[in-house]
Amino acid sequence: MTWLKKIFFAFTQRERVTFVLSLATIIISGVILAWLGFLVSTRPVPTSGGEYTEGIVGQPTFVNPVIALSEADKSLVRLVFSNIQDLSDKIEISSDGRVWKIRLKENLHWQDGEKLTSDDIVFTVQKVQDRESASPLFRSWQGVAAQRLSELELRLSLVNPYIFFSDALKNLYILPKHLFADVPPTNWKLSDYNLKPIGSGPYKFLSYDKRPDGFVDLYRLEGWEKYFGEKSLIKNFNFKFFIRTSDVIKDFNSGQIDGLAGLEPESLAQIKRPYESYSLYLPSYYAIFLNQSKSVPLKDLEVRQALNWAIDKKRLVKDTLGDHGKIAQGPIPEGTFYFDSGLAVIPPSLDLASSALDKAGWKITPEGFREKTIKTSKIPLALNLTVPQISFLQKTADILKDSWSKIGFKVNLTVVTPEEISANVIKNRDYEMLLFGNVLGKNTDLFSFWHSSQRFYPGLNLSLYNNKKVDTLIESVRQNLDEAKRKSQSSDLQKLITADYPAVFLYTPEYTFISEKNLHGIKEGLIAEPAERFASASKWYLKTARVFK
Repeated sequence: MTWLKKIFFAFTQRERVTFVLSLATIIISGVILAWLGFLVSTRPVPTSGGEYTEGIVGQPTFVNPVIALSEADKSLVRLVFSNIQDLSDKIEISSDGRVWKIRLKENLHWQDGEKLTSDDIVFTVQKVQDRESASPLFRSWQGVAAQRLSELELRLSLVNPYIFFSDALKNLYILPKHLFADVPPTNWKLSDYNLKPIGSGPYKFLSYDKRPDGFVDLYRLEGWEKYFGEKSLIKNFNFKFFIRTSDVIKDFNSGQIDGLAGLEPESLAQIKRPYESYSLYLPSYYAIFLNQSKSVPLKDLEVRQALNWAIDKKRLVKDTLGDHGKIAQGPIPEGTFYFDSGLAVIPPSLDLASSALDKAGWKITPEGFREKTIKTSKIPLALNLTVPQISFLQKTADILKDSWSKIGFKVNLTVVTPEEISANVIKNRDYEMLLFGNVLGKNTDLFSFWHSSQRFYPGLNLSLYNNKKVDTLIESVRQNLDEAKRKSQSSDLQKLITADYPAVFLYTPEYTFISEKNLHGIKEGLIAEPAERFASASKWYLKTARVFK
């Protein structure tokens, strides 16, 4: 190296600077070329590690698959517990669709080390069916007999074939029998396991922080290393709970949480931090449900038609949802398997709506509203619309009222809290028109929403709709094992129901999920309910590593 030093110092000052700069350029270029070569010959893949915290308005109360009701509880259930389909190695269905034989995977365990067997599944089904459990899954498991065949096998027998029963299997997360068998269901709400659950899912309970007043601030999970399936990529998965949406947004903007979901459109404008947005849709729609038993005008088909034809739904979506939604065209939401994209849609037209009312005898009065003489009485075209106290729904109601007033309707708005809507208004069917949402399953089974047997509480036929042909088709779709015929029948159902105009179908809002930029692996598309977005949470990731192609 002495000779190199002699040569270097033999250079002039200018030559030395040139030499150093040239050498530095060569080294830097070599490093860049080597890095580019590495990037070209490798690809990024998800790797484990990191911590993610999601904000939720609400509280964890019953992290128990049988009695979980709130979004907070259901979200945690999907991370801590496993459903029947996850646990199954094989599911066989009899030719008549009435018997489902299930074989479990080998070597299944609970997070406390106990074996998970068919006894746990039979126990869970029986407790869902027990009225004392007050399970929200009660109705979907009626008429199902669960029988243990062996430690790894069981049989589920249905009174009638139900083609959508696979969805019930996906939605039933299994409870450990050894922890709950000796406790009456009425006492389950007192169990410590409601907040410290022991499940069999990809995440296990770690700890939680609770204020002196009992409010749970932070709930921590960690990936369960002995999970039978694909291991979670995010090591620590936390939930931070809030009372108000504004507080969730504040914490996201300040970096205290990494993600949140279910924001109303106007709330997105309050997000100041860079974020990724994911489009999720529920199999749902909002509609104006028309209770003809409470209103003489609503008995007229032309009145119901005019209510539909006077609305520019495309503009409605833009003005209320900021384009974060889709137009609803009927009782089956767009994006679901049985949706008929060829359903005839009448473009909005105030002239067409006015003409229909004119022909039906609803005449404009000097005051600008319509009335009709029925027998010897003058009946005003006045309707009462009940609206939940939710900002975008109230805005929707104001727009509808304005549109309908242009063709002679007099509409009175009654704004009611969501709690009052659920507790009394729907229960008693105490409304003429109700702005409300239906959330179907992915299977879009219409029974609960449009079958005549569901016209009264606890049914969800909010229009008190009664069409015997529709009833027959709904029943047939549920039992028909021929997929092509089911799809054809579902198309017929959409046409029949929309032709009767029992409701004004409005829109399906986008269920927006936002997160920090480093979160990946989110699956967009249709989810059965908000908590289902966590069904694939084990595939979410924060970190990557490069491997050779």
